[in-house]
Amino acid sequence: MKKILLFISSVITLVSAFALPPAGDEGYKTFFTWTANRSLKWADFQGTPIDYSSEVAMTASSVEFSYYTKGNQIDWVVTAKYFPKLSWSKKKLQSDYILKHEQLHFDITELYARLFRKRLAENVHSAKDIAKLKVISKDIMKEWANEENDYDRETKHSTDVKQQTAWNLSIQQRLDELKDFASK
Repeated sequence: MKKILLFISSVITLVSAFALPPAGDEGYKTFFTWTANRSLKWADFQGTPIDYSSEVAMTASSVEFSYYTKGNQIDWVVTAKYFPKLSWSKKKLQSDYILKHEQLHFDITELYARLFRKRLAENVHSAKDIAKLKVISKDIMKEWANEENDYDRETKHSTDVKQQTAWNLSIQQRLDELKDFASK
């Protein structure tokens, strides 16, 4: 009997309007995954700031997934990652408030990792469902990009305190609703 092992990884990395280095860049080798008991610190922003940017900081995070099949069985893994060497801040403008705004970007990354896991658990049960997995992946990527853009637009990159507070509450509620699909 011939065993086939298929491994595919997809990285969905979102960052403001700035381009990230190519996938093989050294900056992607250093990362940590989202956990409920670890918040971002300014020391986690190790990249070089973009001086002409109006933003104070930029979070580089990704939702990554891989899957493999053996016969008709399928297994998958979804991970929310943060890349310190690609994330940056303007040190003179750092504040606890801005750090919380950046933390919410990483929390949104985890939210979409949870949504991805939930949709996979509900829809992908065998190797015959690989097409479904790919559609779910594309949908998650699009939804996540839209939400990240909405977040920065509606909060005016954190300067609208009322909207920032509303987003903080909404994302926490949504994370709580999907706690069964949290990163481990």
